[in-house]
Amino acid sequence: SSDLSSCSAPNPAHALLPYRLASLSPAMMRIMALLLASAAPAAAVTWVRSANGASCEVACAARSGCSEEAWPKTEEEFQAIAAAAGQTCDTTQEGGAKYDPSTDGHHCGWGGPDQVEEGESRCAATGDSGTYRFCPCNSDKEL
Repeated sequence: SSDLSSCSAPNPAHALLPYRLASLSPAMMRIMALLLASAAPAAAVTWVRSANGASCEVACAARSGCSEEAWPKTEEEFQAIAAAAGQTCDTTQEGGAKYDPSTDGHHCGWGGPDQVEEGESRCAATGDSGTYRFCPCNSDKEL
């Protein structure tokens, strides 16, 4: 016969978890969703803001290079990226330039081009001297 007296009872706080989540405000739920999304595998990169006119290859050179697979796919993803890089955008538009996501310091563009030519690197793209890129670097530590 087995001795069940050594088994611990379920934690009653766990039963309240669905209630606790349901009681959060919609704004808090969005924040939690962004935090969880930023913890996804795509968050393995570290987002940095480049120097003016610099490519992401240059910005990420000391951080194990630039990741071509990590570009934001939605404005919400971009907003989390900009915030992580310390940027507040006065306005945000889809953009569409090869050097997006980027900012001039006030206005931001998040979506890159619909198509990239085979062999072409978005990491290598540059804007003019007033453009700062948001760059997905492969490491959070400078080499």
